[in-house]
Amino acid sequence: MSFLSSLLPRVVLNTSSQYNSNIRLIREWGGLKLLVNGSPQSGSYIRMLWSRALRKFHVHASQNVRTVLVLGVGGGTVIEILAKRFPHASVTAVDIDPTIINIAKKYFEIDKHPNVRLIHADANAFVTESAKKGKVFDIVVVDIFIGPKIPEFVSDATFLGLLHTIVKPGGNLLINYLRELEYQEKSDELAVCLSTLWRHVEDMKLYNNRFFLAR
Repeated sequence: MSFLSSLLPRVVLNTSSQYNSNIRLIREWGGLKLLVNGSPQSGSYIRMLWSRALRKFHVHASQNVRTVLVLGVGGGTVIEILAKRFPHASVTAVDIDPTIINIAKKYFEIDKHPNVRLIHADANAFVTESAKKGKVFDIVVVDIFIGPKIPEFVSDATFLGLLHTIVKPGGNLLINYLRELEYQEKSDELAVCLSTLWRHVEDMKLYNNRFFLAR
């Protein structure tokens, strides 16, 4: 293999699942990149988005964070960032697709972090059950995508109300949303709904994404 060919993108895995019709794992110069239905779910681009969002919202290691919930696993980029930023926190990550969870374990080694627990479950049902049981978290991250689409329940008032219940007083809710095409109006509606539940709401528009912080 020539040096040049080693720099070219190479497909490591091409598969599908019950929930996603096309799952591709590509090795490129910046490392592994996960594409789900054509949309990037991990890699250097996603890392850049989340790093800038966390910096903008001042989510940093000096905060006393003990429990983190991440809804949506993907390649585990935000999970890894938070696990490293808060090494003493317990991080629970939930995804409905067992294929995605297996990829996060096998190729991205997300479960190598001792305080990370990956759970195969529907995020909506998990949040509902957590609220019923009175479970609360210092940080809740909503990073749920089905390829380039976001499930409708993510911006539903009932789901957002449940999220408000499971975020500790003084804790943070972070949502990774979109702002292109039909999501332009939906993201504005999400901002309004969040403002009815939380005293402090910020957002950051970055390329096709729109990040929200509510505390």
